[in-house]
Amino acid sequence: MAQTADNWETGCAMAQMRIKDIAAEAGVSPATVSRYLNNRPGQMTEETRARIAAVIERTGYRPRAAARNLRSSRTNLIGVILADIANPFSSAMLEGLSASAAARGCSLMTAISGNDSAKEAESLTRLIDAGVDGLVVNTCGGNDEAIAAAAGRLPVVLLDRDVADGGVDLVTSNNRELVAGLVDALAAAGSERLCLLTEASDDSPVRRERAEAFADELSRRGLAGEVVTLADGGATGVGRLDETIRGYAGKKLGLIAVNGLVFLRLTEALAQLGPSLPAGLKIATFDDYPWNHVLFGGVTTAAQDTLTIAECVVERLSERIDVVTTTVGDAAKLAPKRIEIPGHIEHRASTSR
Repeated sequence: MAQTADNWETGCAMAQMRIKDIAAEAGVSPATVSRYLNNRPGQMTEETRARIAAVIERTGYRPRAAARNLRSSRTNLIGVILADIANPFSSAMLEGLSASAAARGCSLMTAISGNDSAKEAESLTRLIDAGVDGLVVNTCGGNDEAIAAAAGRLPVVLLDRDVADGGVDLVTSNNRELVAGLVDALAAAGSERLCLLTEASDDSPVRRERAEAFADELSRRGLAGEVVTLADGGATGVGRLDETIRGYAGKKLGLIAVNGLVFLRLTEALAQLGPSLPAGLKIATFDDYPWNHVLFGGVTTAAQDTLTIAECVVERLSERIDVVTTTVGDAAKLAPKRIEIPGHIEHRASTSR
């Protein structure tokens, strides 16, 4: 029978269905549809599964997995989205990712979101449209559903920062253990009050995790302290640090910088006070860079294993790419993982007695 115009238009509409359209019709989030399509239901109810299945059957939607079977070759391109290249951690990580990808015969296509969720969302679309085999995302936050939807279309591994739903592979550091190690170092140095210095935005899951771990450590040990939030990364941040340090002049104060950028603000504030640490002040930071070895006689640091993290990210992404480009429907065999790469504490003069 010849297809009528109405039927043809209906068929076109169904062919253009996307995950977000399925989600809207089923009354669920795109992330939920993505988990259903990838056989990662988690706590999804049977009623929800049935509703999604009914919409898919009615619309004739076909997930990307079927289309992948038609691909005869890979592009050997890996898309990388970084939140903030100004952070020394990001530049070190990019170098590691590039080396690990090259060892597997792949190249990187890199985008920098500048901690802007809209730019991150644009980068997701652009890199997928460019035909990358998979994505590495160091998210700035605010795009959990878009990232989950992307993971329903091609392999995705999260770098350092998780999404709220936790349904995507994540490779990160053992942040809670590293925070505990820094608190240990400051307490052993005689610090009577501890402060964790952090940025104003709470979009970063890593900063939130470190702040929560810090509060837990203070409570567990019965130590006095607080989280000090810098109003911004510039002059106001330095002023807030200067106020904090002067407010505890002569007291045994211990400061922990939540990341490399905050540590740079801390060194600016300390430079206004003189070439050496004020009496009774002990400091520590995350992320080990060459200047940590020489400033103030050496700064105690929670050193993340960036090279191993990068290697693990590319290895996990390669595993997923191998599955979806060689087999139909087997992506679910690789259940999402949270992989924590151990770091270690470098004890230096800034926390010596």
